[in-house]
Amino acid sequence: MPLSSSPSPPDSPSPANIPSSANLPPQLHTDYNNNNNNNTNTNTNNNNNNPILLQQQQQILLQQQQQQPLQNNALSSSASSSASSSTSTSTSTSASTSTSIFTSQQQQQPKQSVSLKIGLIGDAQIGKTSLMVKYVEGDYDEDYIQTLGVNFMEKTVTIRNTEITFSIWDLGGQREFVNMLPLVSNEAVAILFMFDLTRKSTLNSVKEWYRQARGFNKTAIPFLIGTKFDLFAENMLPDEQDEITRQAKKFAKAMKASLVFCSTSHSINVQKIFKIVLSKAFDLKLTLPELTETGEPILIYQQW
Repeated sequence: MPLSSSPSPPDSPSPANIPSSANLPPQLHTDYNNNNNNNTNTNTNNNNNNPILLQQQQQILLQQQQQQPLQNNALSSSASSSASSSTSTSTSTSASTSTSIFTSQQQQQPKQSVSLKIGLIGDAQIGKTSLMVKYVEGDYDEDYIQTLGVNFMEKTVTIRNTEITFSIWDLGGQREFVNMLPLVSNEAVAILFMFDLTRKSTLNSVKEWYRQARGFNKTAIPFLIGTKFDLFAENMLPDEQDEITRQAKKFAKAMKASLVFCSTSHSINVQKIFKIVLSKAFDLKLTLPELTETGEPILIYQQW
């Protein structure tokens, strides 16, 4: 008996019964394509719901996230290194060029010259000429000839690439030379009103010298200078020293002048006088300690 083919299950249509898109009516062709797309989406969604696939996908994403910062760091490090190298090279070149230009300019910069006129005024035989010669030449001689009229000397010092010339004018203390006072006072940057510490009368004369000099020059920086401090300290009684010191401070305060006691024979405060002149003329900071007590070589230049 010939074997008969087993009938197909009713739920499994034969290939001949599966519709083809080519055989679909035109009005249903679009619906068919939409159904196929829906089936594809359904399969994809089913894959996404698979826990094993989800775990594998998460592991892959985690590995990619871990590798990405490393790559970024490597790239940024490389870029930073390159930029740093470029910047340092540029900075080094720029600094080298700037330094060479500055050095060249500094070498080529000429020195500036400034002249400061300083007047020495006071009674005769108080040591004006001795102070001038001691500062300019470093010498001291007890037998100086009395100044007749006006004496003049210069000294040049260099500070901060600037040559400063002190033009020092010494006026004879006799009253017959008072008509030459304008020659010493006019255009002076500073005027040293001087007196002999061992002769109180010369301190009293300062008031008149100050009044007349201010008539010719109201802007000069005033100084009150007491000379012969060595003799003052050795020969004057403590009460006399105290009286003269107090009166000198009173005068200096009224004049708004620096007060200095000096000795040319013992080189006391000679250089400091002109340092103070320089600091006040150019508004420079000076760190000399002040001495204010009786019996000391007074040095006051900041209190008034």
